[in-house]
Amino acid sequence: MDSYWEQFKAPFLCFAGFSGVGKTTLVERLVARFREENIRVGYYKHDSHRFKMDKTGKDTARVREAGAGIVAINDPTHFGVLADNDFKQLTITHALERCDCILIEGYKQSPFNKIVFLDAAGKLPIPPDSQGIRAIVHQGVGALEPFIERGIPLFHRDEVEKIFDFVNGHFKNCASELFGAVFVGGQSTRMGKPKFSLTYDGVSGTEKAVKLLSKFCNKIFLSSRADLDMSSLSTIKNVERINDEHINMGPVGGLATLMGQFPDKAWMITACDMPFLKADDFERIFQERDPLRYGTCYVQKGRFGYEPMCAIYEPKFIVPLFEAMSRRELSMSRIIEALPFKKLKIDEADRSKFMNINTTEDYEKRNKRIVLYQKKEPS
Repeated sequence: MDSYWEQFKAPFLCFAGFSGVGKTTLVERLVARFREENIRVGYYKHDSHRFKMDKTGKDTARVREAGAGIVAINDPTHFGVLADNDFKQLTITHALERCDCILIEGYKQSPFNKIVFLDAAGKLPIPPDSQGIRAIVHQGVGALEPFIERGIPLFHRDEVEKIFDFVNGHFKNCASELFGAVFVGGQSTRMGKPKFSLTYDGVSGTEKAVKLLSKFCNKIFLSSRADLDMSSLSTIKNVERINDEHINMGPVGGLATLMGQFPDKAWMITACDMPFLKADDFERIFQERDPLRYGTCYVQKGRFGYEPMCAIYEPKFIVPLFEAMSRRELSMSRIIEALPFKKLKIDEADRSKFMNINTTEDYEKRNKRIVLYQKKEPS
């Protein structure tokens, strides 16, 4: 059993059974259905026998036989890699975790979640009490009652649409618990005071952001520099502070700290200096969240129009995030652009809701807008 699958962050499901029961045929049809739904599915074949992917005498085969640890070949539309076991985990993780979900053929003896196939005689390839059985695929024969009694779903192997709905639902239900974080800025030279202490309608932007996130997240944190004195901020109940472990890296370092401490959680984040955001803006990304992608975010028109501070980041985002940090890539928008995110368009009329308060003029204009809005409201 390959133990690295236990830490895999992209959801996967094994398809297990004897040879000749139709596993590959079913997986092939499921892949086609996932593609119709614009879900990027990866396929992994676990073979207990030795396999050969290159032809004797070809350039890649000659170099491989000479002792190269990794051999790669590509053309304008695809590429292939052959590698020793030493490189297997790194290669598989980087390649397959870019997919939204993964279908694995094999691993019937593993504890992983699996769909198990009965053979033509109704025989099960593993003991019926084996760990991880999520569904049974049969050919219309065999003793199915024990599975019904245990509440295990049964499907005929030709019921492709029903099996697809089950598999797709299983992946969607793998969504990680959602935590929230408010990124708290320090002393602003242009403002003359800390952004976290600015008030709007008598409430600090920090507390306002916490209240917004608390509607959707099971736990809320304040993300800040370790040397930031926040004693001027009123106490906010049920909120913890996490200090950045990655210094001078802005939101990238803050998010990396959060994800490093809670690697199995998804994160909804915002900033203390975005007072125009409303509950509806977070409700939308919450409702349209796609846990199979790297995250869900808003995007305006044009390149780099992403809004990284009103977004959800899934656990597998930790890998490209730390890779970006190693390259000193500190733009969240650039990192998002290179990955499959669920992107929600911002209407032209709503673009101003995502602005930051960076100057005294911004702050005064914001409060004038509140006064005008309150005067327009019926008494």
